[in-house]
Amino acid sequence: MANNINVLRAIIAAWARQDVEGVLEHLHEDITWNNSGGVRKPVQGKAAMRKALESMKGTIKESNWRLFGWAEVGNTVWMEGADEFMRNDGIRIAVPYAGTLEFEDGVVRIWREYFDGRLQEKQLAGEPVSEHVEAMLDRPTA
Repeated sequence: MANNINVLRAIIAAWARQDVEGVLEHLHEDITWNNSGGVRKPVQGKAAMRKALESMKGTIKESNWRLFGWAEVGNTVWMEGADEFMRNDGIRIAVPYAGTLEFEDGVVRIWREYFDGRLQEKQLAGEPVSEHVEAMLDRPTA
């Protein structure tokens, strides 16, 4: 039986180190990454994923991506967590999210994330993380 949650944990650990190649080694060549909850077009393919991650890496000083819960059935992992990071410009971004990963041959083939992009936009504009979002983020990790 697959244990794909360990692949997700390896991706999270690589991203905490800002190791783009460490993330990419766990992704399918034809990865589809819907990282905006449908606001933007998905990132298609490993080369485009590398470009997107390198661009993100250039703005992030510290990352604290974490899981609050997950479930694995067959080749799919469902996850709930927080994407939290400190940008190089001193702005803190903290957004609760949920998502799914579909695996093929032990690597992520399809990655879908769902979150409220308005929270991120407000935080990028300088608004602090609200008390109710802080309460959502203040949970033990899985």
